[in-house]
Amino acid sequence: MTQQVTQTDNSAARLWLAELSLLSVAIIWGVNIPIMKIALALGVDRFALNGLRLVVSAMTLQAFAWFEYRRGIRPNVRLNWRGILGYATLVSVLYQMLFLLSVSQTTSADIALIMATVPMWTAIGARVLLAEVLTRRAWFGLIVGFAGTVVVTLQGATAPGVQRASAGTPVTAEVSVSAVSAAAENSPAVVPTSVATAMPADSRSNSPGVGWSGLFAGRFGGNLIALAAALMWSGGTIFSRPMLKRISPLQLSAFSASIGLPFHLAVAWPVLPAGIRMLSSLQLDACLIYSGVLSTGLALPMWSFGVKHAGAAHATMFQNLSPIVAIVSAWLILGEPLNIAQGVGGALILGGLLIMRSARRIPG
Repeated sequence: MTQQVTQTDNSAARLWLAELSLLSVAIIWGVNIPIMKIALALGVDRFALNGLRLVVSAMTLQAFAWFEYRRGIRPNVRLNWRGILGYATLVSVLYQMLFLLSVSQTTSADIALIMATVPMWTAIGARVLLAEVLTRRAWFGLIVGFAGTVVVTLQGATAPGVQRASAGTPVTAEVSVSAVSAAAENSPAVVPTSVATAMPADSRSNSPGVGWSGLFAGRFGGNLIALAAALMWSGGTIFSRPMLKRISPLQLSAFSASIGLPFHLAVAWPVLPAGIRMLSSLQLDACLIYSGVLSTGLALPMWSFGVKHAGAAHATMFQNLSPIVAIVSAWLILGEPLNIAQGVGGALILGGLLIMRSARRIPG
């Protein structure tokens, strides 16, 4: 009897720790988007920022993977290395680059809401590629979530946080964390190039783009890029399922981060020295530590721990908190307001995900 009580107490403690871990990850991922915007507004080039934060991320994941390896958790000898290369291409190369471009062009709220559609795209991909069965309720949830995605993505107006002066000169009010913002408000002509790059493209020009370059410019283009990033992450999730039977999620992520890092460093190479010189900025260092160590580093083993002890379905509930956290943190940190379209689209996306979750058959 005493042994049963002890086992029950241990199970309850593990579940509590799992839920705390999942909640922490939802907060970390939600706050990461405005943190990235703060780093861009400090003046670092976006590709240099990406290269530097992914170096930190790769080092963090490798350290934890090595610790796991030393504990005896090792990949199966029949591991498909071509599969790992494909996974790294989707998640560590394409997703990371698309996510970076979307952060530099559109609002935190739009990105968070669009990225919340990942479970939806994953379910569709699993149905097509893995022949997983979806109920009618699940399909209804997919349709509702897709409608919300369309509402959020089609926004193309000037992004919140960008105001226009009476003379038509764009004035940034997006970030107020450093003297860069004050300089931008008082003297638009001296705004660093990378800060101008961090602004939504439609705030830098009054003329709409033409052709494909115009399609992917501005806030609307940033939303399309964020949608492409969500699709890449979903594809990587589906692609990883067979491999996770032979390698732990942490070690897969460490391999993937190491494979993708040279690509990002090569892209950032021309501007990387200038980015390294900016490491004397404590604010930039804090952003790199947060994004590299926490968001794409420690958050992964924390998420795996939560999924292991609370279950994937339980974890999805916490994952749906990330866009809410992102919207609130962007409002508090960047002053980005939530407009009607974002509210309606976000409600449809989250509602569709909840309908999908309720349609899942969870074994007892």
